[in-house]
Amino acid sequence: MLQLALFPLQSGGEDLPVDSTTMLAAMVIGLIIGVAITVGVAYWVYKDASKRENNELAWAVGVGALLFFAFPIGVIAVIAYVLLRGDETTTEPMGGDATGGDW
Repeated sequence: MLQLALFPLQSGGEDLPVDSTTMLAAMVIGLIIGVAITVGVAYWVYKDASKRENNELAWAVGVGALLFFAFPIGVIAVIAYVLLRGDETTTEPMGGDATGGDW
């Protein structure tokens, strides 16, 4: 993601039909959108992993970091999470009386 955001800086600037302020604004907006997507996907992975028997913090941080720093690998990580996440756990009520049986 960062490599794609910095690509306009590598083009030299003379060949572009826009001024540097417009290019900087476009890069900042692109970075904000990228961060929003990364945070959203990481939050979804965290909430989904907490419903399952997975380490939700590790999955969320791993997927979020990969999406931010290496977007194509991050997409592969999200796909891997969806394929490997396992079954959703259900919370069952505890057996016995609601009062504990001593009443």
